[in-house]
Amino acid sequence: MFENRIKKCLANGGVALGAGAPGLSESVAKLSVNCDIDFFWIDLEHRAYGTHEVRWMPIICRQAGCAPMIRVPGLDAVWIKKALDIGANTIMVPQINTADEAKRAVEYAKYPPLGSRGITPTWTMMMDITWDEYLPVANDETAVIVQIESPQGMKNLAEIAQVEGVDVVFAGPADLSASMGIIGQFQHPDLLKYLAEFPKRVGEYGKPAGITFGSLDPCIQAFKDGYRFINIGTLVNYGIDGLKAGLAQMRAL
Repeated sequence: MFENRIKKCLANGGVALGAGAPGLSESVAKLSVNCDIDFFWIDLEHRAYGTHEVRWMPIICRQAGCAPMIRVPGLDAVWIKKALDIGANTIMVPQINTADEAKRAVEYAKYPPLGSRGITPTWTMMMDITWDEYLPVANDETAVIVQIESPQGMKNLAEIAQVEGVDVVFAGPADLSASMGIIGQFQHPDLLKYLAEFPKRVGEYGKPAGITFGSLDPCIQAFKDGYRFINIGTLVNYGIDGLKAGLAQMRAL
């Protein structure tokens, strides 16, 4: 019941494949989860909403055995606590720049004695789960993903990758392009070289590398490069592509 599908995939030497939530639609969330993704990415960093608006999405994921992952706006104990209390079992923290910040991300996501997370998980009531069932296994099921996006994070990559309790070290292509002085140039050779080498660099310390793209071809290349946590887009992305392809076929008749 409390098995984190991301952790299971990675522990078995596999690849965790997920899709993102393009908005607040619970129907789209359910349809996405029904596609048998390993994790569902709920973004609170770049979206105009918070935990209240997405409160049912982690429940939808848990009911289907999919890992609900919430990216919080930043390294903040309150945001992490709220995300976990509505049912996330995976926390992604952007803009991690140092090993100390990575340690704090783990601390905020774990209950004592491993961390300092406060105790009042509210999602359990909605699934008829008691605290006696959840609390003893909460630390084991909770995964922590840290994003490397800044020059400082790039410089401290080795130290960050060695932090105990970090489950995935994630390369953020968009912000990395800005950090490298080539903002928005996603095909720039310098960025592509860094991304290609990233899995090997964090893999030296036993950590899987993560990444995200909005279309399939770069995701396939990421897998070939050694990434083992990959967000392959959203249901809307693929739906738009399918609709365009269908329209093109019909108009060609």
